[in-house]
This record gives sequence, structure tokens and C-alpha cells, in this order.
Amino acid sequence: MSELRNETTVKSFEQLVPEFKNMLAYFRVYPDKFLDYISDSTTKIKLYPFQRIWLRVIFRYRMTYITATRGSSKSFTSILALYLRAMMYPNIKLTLIAPQKQQAAAITQANIESIWSFYPILQNEVKSFTFGKDYTRLVFHNDSTLDVTAVAQGSRGLRKHGIAFEEICQMDAHRDNIAEVILPMLANNRNTKHGIDPNEIHKTQTFVTTAATKQAYAWEKLAETLMLMQEGKSAFVLGNSFELPVLHDQLDINYINELRESPTFNPMSFAREYGSEYTGTSNNSMVKQEDLEKCRVLKVPELKATKEKDVQYIISYDVARSEKGASSAMCVFKIKPRGDGSYIKHLVNVESFTGMDFRSQSIYLKEMVEKYKAAQLVIDGNGLGVGLIDFLIQEVSHHPPYSVTNDSSYDKYRKPNSIPMIFIIRSNSKETKASDIHNLFMTSIANQDVKMLYSEFQARGDIKRKDPTELAEILIPFVYTDRLVDEVLNLEVHQQGTNTVVKRISGAIQKDRFSAMQYGLFYVYLMERRNMQRKRETIIDSSKMFAFKAPSY
Repeated sequence: MSELRNETTVKSFEQLVPEFKNMLAYFRVYPDKFLDYISDSTTKIKLYPFQRIWLRVIFRYRMTYITATRGSSKSFTSILALYLRAMMYPNIKLTLIAPQKQQAAAITQANIESIWSFYPILQNEVKSFTFGKDYTRLVFHNDSTLDVTAVAQGSRGLRKHGIAFEEICQMDAHRDNIAEVILPMLANNRNTKHGIDPNEIHKTQTFVTTAATKQAYAWEKLAETLMLMQEGKSAFVLGNSFELPVLHDQLDINYINELRESPTFNPMSFAREYGSEYTGTSNNSMVKQEDLEKCRVLKVPELKATKEKDVQYIISYDVARSEKGASSAMCVFKIKPRGDGSYIKHLVNVESFTGMDFRSQSIYLKEMVEKYKAAQLVIDGNGLGVGLIDFLIQEVSHHPPYSVTNDSSYDKYRKPNSIPMIFIIRSNSKETKASDIHNLFMTSIANQDVKMLYSEFQARGDIKRKDPTELAEILIPFVYTDRLVDEVLNLEVHQQGTNTVVKRISGAIQKDRFSAMQYGLFYVYLMERRNMQRKRETIIDSSKMFAFKAPSY
């Protein structure tokens, strides 16, 4: 300020108001310059150029959408923008939204503590704050507030002036609440003692996320923001791949290359998390991601049979297309009668593995059948599946032989102690036609007729384990279910005459888990159809309910 630079005595605050206004107006456009202004030689942080750009864009546009990879400090920069806006706009109400409120609170608290560590002077702007397990709230001396809000009906009626969405790529299940509850919070503009500032950018929305699929809600919001930007509206879209944090030593390029070359790391996940690529397609997709996410409600996997009454377990298995390098996949369904011939279907476990020969696979499957007390083992009988069945119908490692229930050509191998366990799926047979299997899968997902485990991301937030080895073990079924979802979202449907044909979008993604899942669903459908048929056959002929006697005259 000129008075201070010229060592002029300042008699009152009013003397500084004109220059204070100019400085505030400048910092509202260049918030990074404010951080430079309050920094000195002891400041522990120096903003990266991309962080400066992000801050300026967030302050200058009503809608901002940033797709960034791990290591880009996206959460820190987003919350720093909220904090600075709360300081510079009196009586503004700002909030952070994350897939889970507990997660939002943890992210906000950790980053606010980092802000105070890097810029201790900024803590003086806060009059009071509350940090709880699922609650965070800061009240500033200028009566602004910064808090976290749950994506739930309980938040209906709240009023905010700006919202930051953290990882909207995980919010597909919340799209209705976002539209009906969260966005209506922005109904009112920030008011001042002089009224509403016509030059202020009101109702700000900031989306900071990793990439998702092109069927996700995140993709829809990105497209919406991009369209507004193209129309010249107050909107801006930014993004970066792993090269940016690598450039600034925030990610190790050797680690990135190891991930990219690892056969166990899903290339679609790599493209999203480290390439900021929105994967898949929104045209000809086999299922809607919204429907698929609605199926993901199970919080606990089942690793063996439970004592629950009236339930059965069905194990379905897709055999690797080759013994070298390919994966075999297993799905475990728990089914319970509804009372009308149909079943409640829960996909309670998914497993996948490579490098096992047929004998080892047969032993493993028999162990799984015993563990789950399975009623049926459904196996892909195409190609190499025949080789696995040859081992399953034998006694292997003290496990009894199995027999095939739907192919009489195997009857000659039946032994006195054979257990009728194997149901063979052959895509070219009339009973298990591939087109019918695909159609049933699509119908099951569209109707949410099967329930699946929720995501690893959600499970990690709910499961409290400090030992990383134990946590990793618990998360395996959730991880494999995520991979199953990736496989499904990588599929397109095409009609060839009356047949439904499924094709992969990316050849790098296999469809082993998907195949195992659709085989299991189709077998349960056949069970339901048999139940309905028996029900019709047992209906009593109404004519037999009456007795007639000849009249006497």
C-alpha cells in the first residue's frame, strides 16, 4: 500500500479502504498472488504453475471441471480455493461434497491442516472450527462458513453459495440426490449490506475428479460443462495425465511404468486413474452404468456357506481361453426363493486367477463346492472347458467325482459315488444359446434383479483395519467385482439378425468375470423356468372340484 511504502502514518482504517478494495478485487482474480503476498522465506510451499491456473479458473468461472490424476494435489487445491473464497467473500456459505460424508470430512480436515501448516497466518481468519468423524465446519471472522454436506435427503432445504464436488466419478448412485437436493441448495445468491453484487460469480460449482467411464454421471457433468464452455458461458474444463505430476516430481515415472506393464493391473483403470481418459462408449453399451451401480448394494462378501435358512449357492466358472497367460474366473451366487418360483440373487464373491492347470483348477473348484455346499457348478463347456470337465468327473486328490446333469454323453463316465454337480453351458446349444444368455444378463441388470458387492472405494471407507495386509485380503472380493464391472462396461451389443452379439471395445480388457457371471445368472433363470413349469402342472383342474349327482324324479 502506498501509505505504508512511503512510511506515511495511517490514522484510520478508512484511509486504507480505497487501496484495500483494489487489492481485494485483484486477489479475487489472482488468488495465487495473495498467497505470494503473505509468503516469506519460511513458507513451506511454493505453488506449481498448474495450481496457479486451477485457482484462477475456479475463482473466475461459475462452473469448473478438472479431471486430474493421482499426485496432482487436486483435493488440496480445490479446498484451498474454497478456503480463500470464504476469506474474500464475507458471509458466503461454501460446502464440499464427497461420495460419503465421513470421507468428505476426512479429506477436508486433512487439507485444512495442511493449509494451516503451509500458511499459518490463514488460521487467524477462522473464528471457530469443528472437526468430527463425519462433520467439518469452519466459521470465519467475516461470518463465512465452510463445511461438508451429505449427499442425502436429510440435506434437503440447506442453502449454499458454492459447492465443490470431490471425486464425482464415484457418485453414480447419488445422481438423483445431487439433482433433487444438492444443486437446489444454490437457489440464493450471496447478499451484502449493499445488496447483491452484480459483478460477483454466484452459484459456483467445482468438480475435481479422476476420470470415469463414458456412462458415468461424471461424464455427463463433464459434457454439460464442456458444452457451456463452448457456448461462451461461465464454464471451464481442465485436465491432465500423469506426465504433469511426474514433471514436478509428485509421481515416480518408474512406478508408473511398472503399473502400466503389470499384467495384474487393469489397463482401463490405468487409463482412467493415470491417463485421465474417460473409457468405454456411450453408444451400443451392453448395460447402463447407472443400472449397474444400482445393483451394487452388498457390503459384505461371503467366503463360505452361511447358516441362513432356505438359501442355495450356485458357482459359475469361465475357463481361460488358453492355459498360458489367460485368466479363469469364478462367481458365487447366493439365491433364496421369493415364493413365486423366482429367486433373490446375490453375487457374493468373485475370484480370478491365472497359471493353474486343469487338475489344479478341478481341485480348487471341488474345494469351493464343499466350502459353499453348492447346489450346482456351472461351467463353460466351450473350448478348453472340456479339458477341465474331464478332470472334474474323476476322483482327484480324495475329492469325489462329479457327473454332468445336462449332457447324456458323459453318462458312461458316471461312477457309483459320482455327485450330480456339473451343468455345462455351450453357447451353440439350443438350451444355452449365447444370444439368450446375453439378453438375460442385460435384462437382469436393467431390472436390478441381481445384487452385487459395492466398490472397493466404498469398502475401503467403511472397513476399519490398520494392518495393510489384512485390509488388502478383505478387499479382494470388492476389487474383483470392480474388475467385473470394468469388463461389463467394456462391452458393446450388436444385432446380427435375431442374434445378440457382444463385442469388446478395448481388446486389452478380457471378459472372463463377465462370462462367469452371465453363466450363473442364466442357470438360475433355467431353475426359475422349471419352477414355473412345475407350478403350472400342479394347478388343480377346476372340473375335479365339483361332484354331480343325477336328479331323481
